[in-house]
Amino acid sequence: MSLRDFLFHEEPGITLYCGDCREIIPLLDPVDIVITDPPYSTGRSETEFAASGNIAVSLHEASRLAPVMAVFGTSSGRGFEFIRSSIRALPHCRTLVWHRRFVNSPAAGPWRWDVVMIHVFGKGAFGRPQYSGMIETDGTRSLAIELGHKAPVPIEVMAWLYKPFAPGRVLDPFVGSGSTLEVVKQIGGTAIGIEIDAKYCEIAVKRLRQEILPL
Repeated sequence: MSLRDFLFHEEPGITLYCGDCREIIPLLDPVDIVITDPPYSTGRSETEFAASGNIAVSLHEASRLAPVMAVFGTSSGRGFEFIRSSIRALPHCRTLVWHRRFVNSPAAGPWRWDVVMIHVFGKGAFGRPQYSGMIETDGTRSLAIELGHKAPVPIEVMAWLYKPFAPGRVLDPFVGSGSTLEVVKQIGGTAIGIEIDAKYCEIAVKRLRQEILPL
């Protein structure tokens, strides 16, 4: 099969493929950075990371295409171990923090599940630091209802990750509701998105077709 067999949407600077990223990634050319929020066990009955071998393979294959990766994880020990063991082609650089204010999730223990760890692999963007290693946003519940996606990432979080490397060629192998694509369209650069669920591809395309305001 070729990339054209998976093509869902294309416009200047943006390409969206619908299919299994394990099949699509080996067909792609190198990129500058991978930014992605894998679904892990979303929608499955298994516990966190229990059924995520396909994600591990996808992250490993994506790490062959880029010198830098920013991968969303969790604050659990299992989350750290899973991501670091999945990406073997690049060294672990540092961990960034996304604090989701006002989230009240049913996590085990006395602490809210309101912190998302974002693991950066490879070399960061060097020079005088302009960005904090932490970003805070309001909860994503209203955004999830608006978009029809269970776990959307606010656009300001994706912009925070992408701006130090912009304009660049970005790959998101788990594009979900399309926040990465929307950010690249606003800031500039080239984005390649992959999503296995056609329903989410439609959500991403709908967002891309709306009026875009500069970040």
